[in-house]
Amino acid sequence: MALVKQRQPEPRVVQPLVNIHETDKEVVLEAEMTGLTKEDIGLELKGNELTIKGKTRESDETIPKGYTVIHRERCPLEYIRTFTIGDEIDRSKIDAQYENGILRVKLSKSDEAQPKRIEIKE
Repeated sequence: MALVKQRQPEPRVVQPLVNIHETDKEVVLEAEMTGLTKEDIGLELKGNELTIKGKTRESDETIPKGYTVIHRERCPLEYIRTFTIGDEIDRSKIDAQYENGILRVKLSKSDEAQPKRIEIKE
């Protein structure tokens, strides 16, 4: 039985799904970026824009030697999403971790953005 060889799919560009939550001290952004390693992910801060990028790799290394792909439905994905961050974020205190398909970015708030207790004088 002969099958028709299909053209390799182009990467699909998708926006990762995110959850964002905050405390008085930080904002946490969690982006779902499955199928990547931390080496596949880029995080860039330019001005007030934080951009998350990632690209899945081709899975040709999982194909046994001597075989040719004739049909592929799982195509490569390219993740990209940009967020505008406020002036209350301390640009020198941004931390990122990637685990189990979730990129977690912690954006610490500057000291000036922290709530301050004001003493009432008599």
